[in-house]
Amino acid sequence: MGSTVLLRAGPVAGILFVVLSIAGLVIHGYPANSRDAVRKWIATTDPTRFAIGIWLEGFAFMLFLVFAAWLLRTHRRPGVPRWPADVAMGSAVLATGSALLINGVWTAVLDAGRAGVESGPLYAVRVVAQDTFNATLFFYGFFALGVAVLTSVGHTLPRWLSWSAAAVGILMLIPLAASAAILAFYVWILAVTIVALRRRQEPDTQPAI
Repeated sequence: MGSTVLLRAGPVAGILFVVLSIAGLVIHGYPANSRDAVRKWIATTDPTRFAIGIWLEGFAFMLFLVFAAWLLRTHRRPGVPRWPADVAMGSAVLATGSALLINGVWTAVLDAGRAGVESGPLYAVRVVAQDTFNATLFFYGFFALGVAVLTSVGHTLPRWLSWSAAAVGILMLIPLAASAAILAFYVWILAVTIVALRRRQEPDTQPAI
């Protein structure tokens, strides 16, 4: 029974990643891309609410690592090259670490603004934080592409899920489409977790390598 619980922990972590990351974003919020918006955001944002939202989002990012490790370990098969899984896991680690650091930058913007720093410099930091976040979408893109290669070669996911992972990964590498692709990435994660939880047999009945 303990093994079954651990196998379900991965899909559950994926669901919680999607739910908590969205909830955290809604709770803490970010300022729009203007100096006046930054000034208003600092004046109207409750520090406690912001801290709760940031904590929820940070916890969600860590759950993404649990989901990624489960997914890649579960769907690795004998005879399938290891490098797609290695690339995907490395990308997941980079995406998570970068996201946590970027949230630290957003926290610094709020703290500095409440301490009296002018909105001009804070707006510049806001632009840095946003552009850095946009760059981290490359990590999620390579994660999805790694999963697509691993599961396509190993035939461990329904074909439509593997092809969907490839499509989402490619979209995340295109700057103009990356932001919209985040929603598609969330939907894909939910689809993977639902398929895993509905399977009667454990997906790793074959030995992993």
